[in-house]
Parts: sequence; C-alpha cells; structure tokens
Amino acid sequence: MAGQLPSPARLDCLAARLDAFKSNAFQEPDRKTRSAQFQRILEGVCAVVRDAENAGVSQLRETVEEANKLLETCLLYAYSDRGGFKALNTFAHSEDEPWIDDIMENAGSDIVDEFVRLYAKTVKPGSPAPQLPAFARIRPWTRSPRPHPLTTRLSRFRPDIVPTATAQTPLARIVAEARAQLTTDLIPTAHAMAVSAGSSILAIACGGGWQAREPVLQYYLSGNQSDNELRGVSMDPGMSSVPRFVSADEERKLVFLADDESIKSFSFAPGENGKVPKHLSNVHSLSSGNSYDGPIAIFADGRVARAGKGRAAVWDVSMSDGTPGGSKPHSVVPFADDPTYAPSTWHLHSSTGHVLCGEQAARSGGYSCISLDLEHGGRRAARYLGHGGDVVRIATSPGDPNMFATAASDGYARLFDARRPLPVLTVETSIQREGCADVVLVHPNGIPTLFTGGDRTQQIKMWDLREQECVYELATGNNAVGAMAWDAARSALYVATCCPHVDRFGERAGYRRARVPAWATWASVERDYKAHRAHGSGPRIPPPIIVPYVPSDEDEEGEGGGRGYYETDSEDEVDGEDEIDEAYSADMRWPEKCFHKEDYFGYAYDAGENMLFRWQFKDAPDITQLPAGTTSDW
Repeated sequence: MAGQLPSPARLDCLAARLDAFKSNAFQEPDRKTRSAQFQRILEGVCAVVRDAENAGVSQLRETVEEANKLLETCLLYAYSDRGGFKALNTFAHSEDEPWIDDIMENAGSDIVDEFVRLYAKTVKPGSPAPQLPAFARIRPWTRSPRPHPLTTRLSRFRPDIVPTATAQTPLARIVAEARAQLTTDLIPTAHAMAVSAGSSILAIACGGGWQAREPVLQYYLSGNQSDNELRGVSMDPGMSSVPRFVSADEERKLVFLADDESIKSFSFAPGENGKVPKHLSNVHSLSSGNSYDGPIAIFADGRVARAGKGRAAVWDVSMSDGTPGGSKPHSVVPFADDPTYAPSTWHLHSSTGHVLCGEQAARSGGYSCISLDLEHGGRRAARYLGHGGDVVRIATSPGDPNMFATAASDGYARLFDARRPLPVLTVETSIQREGCADVVLVHPNGIPTLFTGGDRTQQIKMWDLREQECVYELATGNNAVGAMAWDAARSALYVATCCPHVDRFGERAGYRRARVPAWATWASVERDYKAHRAHGSGPRIPPPIIVPYVPSDEDEEGEGGGRGYYETDSEDEVDGEDEIDEAYSADMRWPEKCFHKEDYFGYAYDAGENMLFRWQFKDAPDITQLPAGTTSDW
C-alpha cells in the first residue's frame, strides 16, 4: 500500500511491541485486554505477510521467514509460565481468507451437569435448576433436521444449512445427507492408520495388552470385507516397542510399521494359492536407531524415508540385505535450511513430490509447518504460517493438487493452498479448547469436503468447504477420535477411536443406568426403516420436526453464544419426545461423564471399548445396521 512502511520495518515495529508487551504484561490487570493486545500483535505479523503477497514483492520468501521467527517467539512466550496463555484464538484469518465455526457448538453434557449439580448444592441449595445460557441448551435429536429417510440416526445436522451438493453431484449429495452404513470392530489402542492408494488394505499401528504396551499390527484386507461386517486381523509384528507410524505401499503390496528404533515391512501380496496369509510375512527390517524416530514416508520408487532431528534417513528397500538387527540407512539427507528441525508428522504431497511437515514445540522448540524437498538436498520449498499449536496431522486429496489440510493442537483445522504462506480457510473445530485430532480432505464429485475429529467432544464433523459451514456431526459412541482415513474406492470413512471410560486394566468405570428415549432405541430405527421401504425410495416419510433458530432477546444482547441453537423454552413439543423406554434402559449403561447425552443422536449408542468405525456412504444404506450399546452385563 502507498505510504506503508516496508515489510522489514513493520516486523521490527511489531517485535518492539512484543517486547513492550512482555515488559508491561503484569501491569495490565484485565486479562481480556491483555489477550486482545497480544492477539493484535499476532494478527499484525500475518497482515505483513498478506500485504507482501498481495503486492507481489520479490522478497516474499524472506518476509515469510522473518515473520515466522517473530511468530515463534510470540508462541513460545505465550505458552511459557511467564506468558500464562492456555490457548490462543486464530490470528491468520482475514476477510478474504475467513475463519469459520460450527453454528451449534455446545458446552457438553458433562460440563452442564456438573454446573447444575454445583449450583444446586453450593450456590442455592434446594433451588430449581438455573436458566442455562444458549450454548448449553440443546434440544433432543427429534428437533434437528434430517435431510433423508436413510440419513443415519447417528448423525446430528445443523439447522438452516444448504450444502453445495445437488442431484448433479450424487456422491457429494449422499455424503452431505449422511446416508452412511456403519460397521464397527473392536481394536487395540490405535496410534496411526493408513489406507493404501488403491484401497487394498487398511493398516493400523496399535498398542495392545496390559496398558497397551504390546506392539500390534491390525489390518483389514478389502477383499475380505463385506457391507455388514469388518474382518480384521491382529498380529504381533515382532517389534521391541509399540509402533507409532504406519504407511502402506499399494504397488509393492507392503505395509511399513515403525516403532522408536526400527521399521519393518510386511507383505500383503497373495501367495501361490491366491490368498494372503493371515500372518503377513516380514519382508524388510530397517534399523533407524534413536536418531531417526519420526514419521515415515514411502516414495513412488519404493524408497523409505524417516525423519530425525535436522535430517532424514533414506533406505532403498531393493538393496536391503537382511543384516542382523536391520539394514542401516543407505543415505542421509540433511535439512539444508534448519539443522534443528524435527518433524513430528509429515505427509507426502504426491503432486509436488515434497513432504509436508509439522513439528511439536516439545520436540523441537517450534510450531512450524513447512514443505521439504528431500529429492534436492533437503531444502525447504515453502513455509506455512498461522498455526497456534502443534501440527498433529496433514491431509491431501487427489481432487485438488494444490490443497492440503492440517489438524493442530490449538483446536483448529486449516486449509492451505500449497503455493501460499497463509491459510485460505481456518476452521474452528470446537469451542472446548481441545486439539483437532485428525483431518480427512476429500472431493466427492469435485466438491471439497472436510472431516475433523474431536477428542473430548467425541464426534466427527463434516464441513462443506464451499458453503464454509459445518453440515453435521457423526457419533463415535462416546469415544475419542484417534485417527481417520478415507477409502476412496468405497467412499468410506474409517475412524479409530479410544474409549476414555476404560481404565488401564481394561475395566469399565464411571457408568450409570442409561435413560434412553423411546425414539432412540434400535426398534424405533427399524420401524422408520420399514416404513421407508414400504413407501418406496425417496424421502417420503415426514422427517422429524425442525425448529429453525430464532434469536432470543438474550442472543441479541450478545450473551446467547451465537447462531443455530435450539431454544429449550419453545412451546412446541413433540409427542413422546421426553418418554423414556424404561424396559430398554434397564439393561443399558451410559458414561456419567461424556460429551453427549442419550437424546443427542437418533440412536443411543455407547461403544464402551476401543472401536474402529467404518462409515460407508452409499445411495441405499441399511440404517438398521447399528452396533449394540454398553449393557449391564458387560
């Protein structure tokens, strides 16, 4: 802009403001004012980069690097004891690169119940329950939209959202309407998950046994699966510790599993009898030692790379010689621009051949997201700014060669154009200050769609990126999301979950008798399904009553928490909405502390154990195929 200081001078001014903030931080008694001052510094740094990019300055790369140094200084201070920040709001968005959130965020049933209990016990003993704020008042599932009779009962749609998908984009419409058939399987504790490029195998790196300390490879061959059942195999990979990384090579029919000191590959190629042996044979043993304990990547030519601090080890598996203890790396690629950089997650970007990397501050002292070119001396090809926490997962999609998504510990998912330094879209996945556990980016019929996973919020959210809205969420049976993967061949979303209600000895704890509404039982689902089939295909059954959001006076005054909530004091009631099926509930159990109550989804389901979910999107799913919930005789 005319009359504006050059980028270096603006960054120097912001650095001076940061120093002044540090010096005067404790002189400002109001925490909100202090947070706003710090927020403006972060936003100012990103504005310098944005203005430099828009102006087409020749020194953009240098500006990005200097901005990154200042942002890193800000973040390390913010999360230090001196800074005292527990979380930061997004700071890299703008009017053209917006920040979006979920119109129906809520506090979670466990938080609300605890507040009501403490209020009745200590604040005003014996008084009636207090009027809750809007973000804590969520109506039952019967008051939420249901776009199609075959929409899964384990979904919860947002009101007044019109997705991009139309009849001209049938698969995208199926996904947008959550027409999905659910299949589940018990799994050990999952640390990472991968689907091969051709969808021949789903492989999961797990920890099993007591305290999940035993190494386990859990896998699912696509040829062995059916619509109604998941048939997995759990095998001991013969490793010294629990594997934390996994990758699958479709062309060579190999699964690569990595623990802290080694990498092993296992073949899923058919034998002479045309069948894959149940216990996959070990093909390669690669010794990475303590120096290379980061994520792994498989290149198109079959080479295997593993990250370390400031460098990556590379093996040419065609040259592996079966050395006792494992083959040593055939080459080492130093990170030319930063000898201290230690990726904690990375993802091979097939369209560029570069590796998209994220780091953890506890591991390498920063929050950087970069693109590394391991083919040309390990140079940094690009840097991406805007993360306020550790980058934990990175995802790409064949539907857009320039787009990638990140999941971060600050509770945001971010969408990047690989050619630009700042996110083009920032997605606030939860108001709970929890990290975004994972992301899956897909393009059904070319429509960009994002799935995000919640830990404490115990759900998966589907976002229409063109509409820039959360369309719905899927249940996880009160489990935390650990990892997600997309099977493009079957339009299926795999979700590995961890049950927080089971202790280290495998015993369930903290459960109560369930209170299941009559409409949230399996029998109710079956009745709906039979009625739909009796009427033929198409959405001919009237959906549940939809109560559109109408702002209350409280909301208009800025105290209600935002758009899209359902008012609890509405006079319109649904017959039988509050009726509890006592006979059904007598045998069912529900966690005392969980994010959703029994009436939040259309089927009351608690997993009670670590579980793998397969949501297969299809035109005519069997919505009665639902897993049984936790019972009293578990």
